Amino acid sequence: MYTRCLATAAVVATLLMILASFCVPTSQAAGLHHVTASHAGNGPYGPDTCLTGYVWREAFTDDHVCVTPDQRTRAAFDNSQARYRVNPHGAYGSDSCRSGYVWREAGPNDHVCVTPEQRTQTAYDNEQALSRYAA
Repeated sequence: MYTRCLATAAVVATLLMILASFCVPTSQAAGLHHVTASHAGNGPYGPDTCLTGYVWREAFTDDHVCVTPDQRTRAAFDNSQARYRVNPHGAYGSDSCRSGYVWREAGPNDHVCVTPEQRTQTAYDNEQALSRYAA
């Protein structure tokens, strides 16, 4: 059972890397985002167009922080593992993380449990967000 889960995660990670190499956000490829007035102009994805080498993180809907493709893959993997990393009996109820994990905090309501190192990376990516837009 665990081997299958790891193999599936590897396939998902590989597919996300392929999509990232085309610089097309997975949600755009799936048609989940619609162009709005705030996204008009300044590049193919409006003011949220990333510099070459960066893609939207997509840790949650409308997360347009530009990160490296491997960080987007990591966010997708962390999202896929979210239900295994919670401790429903902790201080924050169903938002509590198991020992060794902390909230990612990619946004104000992002309570996906990740390693402390990944939260540090996420905070750094958030700090660098404005410098990674093409617009």
